[in-house]
Amino acid sequence: MRKRYIKAVKRRIYDYVVANYSRMDGFAMGSGLWNYKCHVNAVQAVKDGRATKVIACIAINESDWKEIIVHFVNQLKGGTYQDNTWGWEYDQYRYYFVKEVGEAEFSEIGLVLESLQKTLVKIHSNLLLRKLFRIKDIV
Repeated sequence: MRKRYIKAVKRRIYDYVVANYSRMDGFAMGSGLWNYKCHVNAVQAVKDGRATKVIACIAINESDWKEIIVHFVNQLKGGTYQDNTWGWEYDQYRYYFVKEVGEAEFSEIGLVLESLQKTLVKIHSNLLLRKLFRIKDIV
């Protein structure tokens, strides 16, 4: 029952993301750190001068729509996007623009990540069922 409910919530999140956010195109290969710290990697790229912006987005796996991830990428000077966490694996995902992260938010980038994750789950699920099935973050 829990797995079925999680799948239903993910379906709602997927439908919401595809309908409400713009798809991001124009990616260049970035560093492949593969460390599950996309938010930190993106901020570091801006601080090092390798990128101009940090972009919060939703990444959806091309071959498995149930793999929905709140993710952070960079935008380069020419407008090209770059994923400095997944490297060459960026082409296995579709990215949807959520927001540009301002420099004032860099020091609390972990909270930005957590807030986006919680918000997506909260607005697409039921409080009672989240508690019953012990669901905290599924994106």
